[in-house]
Amino acid sequence: MPVILPANVKFIIDALYGAGFEAYAVGGCVRDRLLGAEPKDWDIATSATPAQVKEIFRRTVDTGIKHGTVTVLLERCAYEVTTYRVDGAYLDGRRPSEVTFASRIGDDLSRRDFTMNAIAYNGRDGFVDPFGGAEDIKNKIIRCVGEASQRFNEDALRMLRAVRFASQLGFEIEPQTLSAIQPLARKLALISAERIREELTKLLLGARPQALCLFRVNLPIQYVLFGREYPGDMLEKAAQIAACPKVTALVYALFLLNYGAESVKILRDLRFDNKTAREISEYIRLLPPRLENDSYAIKKNLRGLSADHFFKLLTLKEILEPEKAAEFHAIRAAAEGILARGECFSIRQLAVNGDDLIAAGIADGKAVGAALESLLDRVLRDPSANTRARLLTEIPRFARNDGP
Repeated sequence: MPVILPANVKFIIDALYGAGFEAYAVGGCVRDRLLGAEPKDWDIATSATPAQVKEIFRRTVDTGIKHGTVTVLLERCAYEVTTYRVDGAYLDGRRPSEVTFASRIGDDLSRRDFTMNAIAYNGRDGFVDPFGGAEDIKNKIIRCVGEASQRFNEDALRMLRAVRFASQLGFEIEPQTLSAIQPLARKLALISAERIREELTKLLLGARPQALCLFRVNLPIQYVLFGREYPGDMLEKAAQIAACPKVTALVYALFLLNYGAESVKILRDLRFDNKTAREISEYIRLLPPRLENDSYAIKKNLRGLSADHFFKLLTLKEILEPEKAAEFHAIRAAAEGILARGECFSIRQLAVNGDDLIAAGIADGKAVGAALESLLDRVLRDPSANTRARLLTEIPRFARNDGP
């Protein structure tokens, strides 16, 4: 089955051939097309050297010139063009210490991680598939190129990528490839937290998060979460994540829930940005307590979480406690009613503001804040009290230092 190449990719390949060089679309983009998916990026491998690529194309960027990569810019799109290469020794368990440019596409494909990523294609020669990657894609198999232990020794991240692909694509890891992972799992300590987070996130958001169960034996979770064992049933957790909307904060809240307060440090170790880490932590904090179907309690939660996050919390509760689905549906309906009626649940929605309190003689900033909190609590309990006239009658008692 021919692969339909985007016009710009075909243009780059044809231009390289026109200059006397070979060129192919290669790697994940070919794999994705064979799977019927639209690639996010198109990578091109060529026999031309970086200097020769730069002579052929007018607009280029030296994005990875040391490793043979030049980015070609066409119509506001970027395409990485990399010279065929053979990797030198991997001294740090992550990247080759040096690369040597090669003249044959087969040499370049032989250094890649999995057979499904070691396929090249162009419209002239069709597929170059020396390791049976297309057949493995057809059979939904993840298999290393060559000796699995050698591939994982070269780059430890490949072990986590194998598990991630199993989740993302719904593939099975071939037995010899799988058996090579566990003895080398501790080498993941060489991988940066950011790369571990990236792969773990793709795994959790994958179509088949049941691949999480591979962490029980083949890739023990402590090598991914910085020495921490998993405190729970991974099979049950995988089922919960499978039922969860594909939203990063939600799947991590479920995944890390069993760690409790320690989840805050795990999020920090994974180098999450502060905003996402706070959202995940808040879900984890609020998931264990029982939610009340009470207007006052719902509005307190709406204030603390925002409406969007409160509804996401309800979704997580429904996944964790399906036997209480009717109760959570009722709370959801009550919250939707509060929002539809425009009932106040935050200080900014009050009919009065800090300037009104200052005008009434409350000069101290803390006293103004406390008074607003008291007025909000009054309105949370009685929505009809949120009128300017009624709340202004309440202000004098704060000015007399009667307290909130």
